[in-house]
Amino acid sequence: MEKWGEFEFNEPYVGDEIASICGVALPSNYIEFMKLHNGGEGDIGETWFVLFSLEELQEANDDYEIESYLPGHIIIGSNGSGELYGIDNAGNYFNVPIMIEENYITLLGTDINSLPDRINDLWR
Repeated sequence: MEKWGEFEFNEPYVGDEIASICGVALPSNYIEFMKLHNGGEGDIGETWFVLFSLEELQEANDDYEIESYLPGHIIIGSNGSGELYGIDNAGNYFNVPIMIEENYITLLGTDINSLPDRINDLWR
């Protein structure tokens, strides 16, 4: 997976099926990807990327109070330094600064496999 650079994936997910977090349906391409890799972290080119495991999603979204700040959105990862990445209820991946204001959302497409490229484009 060349586009993922030096990203180190976790072991495959073997837990119960998770279809939604905070009322946001998880896209099928995300679920299938996470069943194989279940998150991880590493250098993807222009930035560091942390993709939360499925087991961490609910807690991360509760910690960031995403339902209060961005209804209809969930956070799936970060760069570990002030930027969050997530999915909206339309299945779009997005970036938002950690101050979490809807006006600052940048959409990054609808495919988890192209997410590293879209994140790198954002930082070039």
